[in-house]
Amino acid sequence: MDIEQAQHECAITTPEMAEISPYPLNESTSNGVKQESDRLDFQHRFFDDVMNNELLPLHITNQLARTASPRVCDIATGTAIWLKELAKTLPASAELVGFDFDMSKFPMPEALPSNIRLSFGDAYEPFPEEFRNRFDVVHLRHFNLAMKKGQGVPLIRNLSSLLRPGGWLVWVEASAPLASAEPPSDGLFQTQKVYYKFLHSANLEADSMEQAGLVDCETRSYHCASVLFGPKASDWLAREHEEFYATLGQILKGILLKGGVDGMRTQQDLDGLLAKLQEDMSGTRKCHMPVIRNWGQKSL
Repeated sequence: MDIEQAQHECAITTPEMAEISPYPLNESTSNGVKQESDRLDFQHRFFDDVMNNELLPLHITNQLARTASPRVCDIATGTAIWLKELAKTLPASAELVGFDFDMSKFPMPEALPSNIRLSFGDAYEPFPEEFRNRFDVVHLRHFNLAMKKGQGVPLIRNLSSLLRPGGWLVWVEASAPLASAEPPSDGLFQTQKVYYKFLHSANLEADSMEQAGLVDCETRSYHCASVLFGPKASDWLAREHEEFYATLGQILKGILLKGGVDGMRTQQDLDGLLAKLQEDMSGTRKCHMPVIRNWGQKSL
């Protein structure tokens, strides 16, 4: 199915597909797709500011700059906003490929730089041979809710198959379970309890890159509140409240779609939590959430 057909059908993510999709936040209506696309783009800009507008670790960015025609792959690319931003920093000869299980959020081809190619891809299944051992960087972010029980190491190995020897896997996650608020937020606390229960029941813990055979693995943590001490501080609290409510709300909806957990089994339970979150995400309350970037290199 090509991109134009995917957009026209408004709903590659049907209720039936939602049952098999690894990602629980896909929407099945045109309005839902638009709202989720807008949320993903807002989320990108928010976390990009948290991470000092560094799309990749500096040493990897420098490595790409020394490569005449770098090749980069983005997994679960969504609206491809990360690839579009990266394209601005690389030569036109760069090859940029985005894979996603749900293609409904792909931009129309004419809205993309000519060197970006988007395609269906299941991160848990082998990729076409043409993409094996090809990329300098494979990038993945906000994938925790799509993790399958016991599949962390196999997932990383499958993604690593896309890397050329010496290439880098970069994985970013916003650690919502470790978030905090100042003053404390009961809405956030109750949401975290639900999220913890979901992660525990599904055993959704990403296994280490070292176990999957990558080398030179490192981790860096960024914190949302750090932006309050920089040039973008003026409207940061409002942006923070909007992002926390939108993203945590979508996480809760996704958990309920998968059957919920004790404390949130019904739409009424969900609505109550969302109301608490909306009330708390306002005023001068500061929210703190670490954003964790992990990377590892495929052996030469």
